[in-house]
Amino acid sequence: MPATDFSKKKSESPRSLSLMMRAIYALGSLHLAMLLLITLTGVCIVATLLESGFSSRVARAYVYGSPWFNLWLVLLCLNLICSTLTRWPWQRHHIGFVITHAGIIILLAGALLGRARGFEGSLDLSRGAPPANQVLLDRPRLTVESPATGQLFSTPFDPEVRTPRPDRPRLLPLPSSDVQLVIDGYTPRSIEQTHLQPDPASPNPGITLELTGPFGSEPIRLPLILNSPSDSRANLSPQAVVEFLPKLSSSSQPSVTPTFRETQMILARDPAQPILHNTTGTPSGFRFFLGSRNSGDPLELEILRPDGSGEIYRLTDLLNRTLEDFSGTKILVARYWPNMILRDGQPTTEGDQPLNPVVLVMLEGSLPDTTPARLTLAPGPTPESLLFLGESPSTPPTRGSVQLSKSFSPGWKGWSVRLVSFEPHARLETVTLPSQKQETTPGRPALHAHLRSPDGTIGPARWIASGTSAVLTSAGAASRIGFGLELQNLPFSIRLDSFDVPRDPGTDEPANFLATVTFTDEKKKLEIPAQLEMNHPATYPPGLLPQITGLSYKFSQAGWDPQNLNRTTLQVLHDPGWFLKWSGSLLMVAGIFSMFYLRREPTPRT
Repeated sequence: MPATDFSKKKSESPRSLSLMMRAIYALGSLHLAMLLLITLTGVCIVATLLESGFSSRVARAYVYGSPWFNLWLVLLCLNLICSTLTRWPWQRHHIGFVITHAGIIILLAGALLGRARGFEGSLDLSRGAPPANQVLLDRPRLTVESPATGQLFSTPFDPEVRTPRPDRPRLLPLPSSDVQLVIDGYTPRSIEQTHLQPDPASPNPGITLELTGPFGSEPIRLPLILNSPSDSRANLSPQAVVEFLPKLSSSSQPSVTPTFRETQMILARDPAQPILHNTTGTPSGFRFFLGSRNSGDPLELEILRPDGSGEIYRLTDLLNRTLEDFSGTKILVARYWPNMILRDGQPTTEGDQPLNPVVLVMLEGSLPDTTPARLTLAPGPTPESLLFLGESPSTPPTRGSVQLSKSFSPGWKGWSVRLVSFEPHARLETVTLPSQKQETTPGRPALHAHLRSPDGTIGPARWIASGTSAVLTSAGAASRIGFGLELQNLPFSIRLDSFDVPRDPGTDEPANFLATVTFTDEKKKLEIPAQLEMNHPATYPPGLLPQITGLSYKFSQAGWDPQNLNRTTLQVLHDPGWFLKWSGSLLMVAGIFSMFYLRREPTPRT
C-alpha cells in the first residue's frame, strides 16, 4: 500500500477515505483494543474460576478451546496489525511501538500453533516390553460402531463438560442408522464385579462363596468355576488361597519350620546396601543401621525387625555378645572395624578412629511361616453340596461338608464362609458398577448407555468403563461402544532399557530417578540412546536446533511404582509454537525498552 495513503489520514475526513482505509482505521482503533482486552481479562477470570471449581477440561471446553475464544484472539491480532499500519510511514519514535505490537502478534500466533499442533500426555514404559509409540492424552473420546456397515467412528466426548443424567441424557445418532445412542449416566469412579451366571452351554458347575473376616464388615463375594484354569482359583491376599477342584487332596501344610543362619556386613556410610548372605537364600527381614546421633557421640546400632519394630543399642553393649530377641532370633555383633579398608581382599582396620565404621552381624533363628492359608472345595456327594478342606499355618486342618445357604468355618481365625449359590452349568461375567465409596484419589470413570430404536424400543443398559468397550443391542441392532482417552501417535518409538531409583543415605527417600531409554526411528534407520533423570528431561530429535524451533519431543519423569522398578511413567510434551512464543516475548521486551530511549525529539519553542 503506498505510503502517501496513510500520510494523508490527518488531513482527509473519514468519509473521503477508501473503504479499505476506513476498515483499517476501525480495526486498529483504541476503542476496539480496549474492548478486546477488557473482555479477554474477564473471560480469563471466569476460566480460572471454572478450572478451580470444576476441572481444567471444563475450562478448556467452554473457554480456551472454544471457537469464539480463537476468534477473539484473531480479532486482537488484526487490531494490533491495523493499529501498526495506521502509523505508516513509521518514524524513529514508532520503532518501539511497532516492535512491541509485532511481539504480541508473534506470541499469539505461537500460542495458537501450540494449541492446534502441540500436545501433552503420559507414556508408560516397561523393561523388556516392546517399544511404545503412542502417548495417552487427557482428552476423552467415544468410539462407536455403525450397525449397518460395521465401520468405526471416533468423536470427542467429555462427560465432565456436560455431565449426562437420567433427566438430561446426551443423544448421539449412530452412523448409517436410525438407532440412537443414549448416554444417561456418568460416574468418576467405577469398580468391576464378577458374577456367576447360569449358562446351559457350559459343562462346568460354578459356586458363589461369601467370606466374612475380621478386617471389615462387608463380606467378600467370590465366584468360582470348576475345571477352569483362570476361574477355579482366587487369591484373597498373599496369605490366603481358595480353590474349586474336582476332588479334595491331602493336607499340604509343612510339618517343620525352616531355620536360617545369616550374616550381614553393615556399612555406616551405606546402611541400605548391606553385604548379606542367608543359608536358605531368603533374607530374614532384619535391618541394621550403624552411626551416632551427634559428632563425637558413641556409636549406636539400630535393629529393625521385619514387622517394623526395633530398638537402639550402644555398640559396646552388643559387641561379642549374643542378644536373644523376643522373636526367637539370636543376634551377635561378631566383628567391628572402626576404619575398614580392604587389604589382600580381606577387611581390616586402619586406626581406631571411626572414619569408616563397619560391623559384622550374625543371626540365627527360624523363618516366619509364609505358607498361605488354603481353602479347597470340591463337589459333594449330594446335589448343591460341597466338601471343604481348610488349612492354616497356625491351626490343624479342618474338613467337612456344607449345603447350599449354609455357613462353615475354614479353620482360619475369625473367618466364616457361606455357600451362596451353586449352578450346575455356569460361567463368569464381569460387569462395571459405580463405586459407592467416597474417595479423594482419582478413579476409573464410566458411562451408562443404551440404544434406542426409532420405534422407541430401549435395549439393555450397561456401564462402560474408561479404556473398555461393550456391545449394546436394541430391536435387532447391535453396536460396539468404546470409551477412553485419546491416543497420539509418535513418528518414532521409545524403549525402556533400565530404571533406577537411588536413595538418600540411611533412608528410603528417593534421591533421583534414572531412566535409560532408546529412541528408534524406522524411517531414518536411527537408534539413539538417552538418559533422563529428575529435572533433566530427554529430547528427541537430539540437538540444539530442534529444541530451539520447538520441533522436538520432551520426555520427563512423571511417576513410578515402588513395587516394580522395571516400569516407569513419562510425561511427553510437544509444542511447535515454542519458538514463536519466546521470540514474541523477547520482541515485546525489546519494544518496551525502545519506547523509553527512542522517543520523539521535543519540538523547540517559538
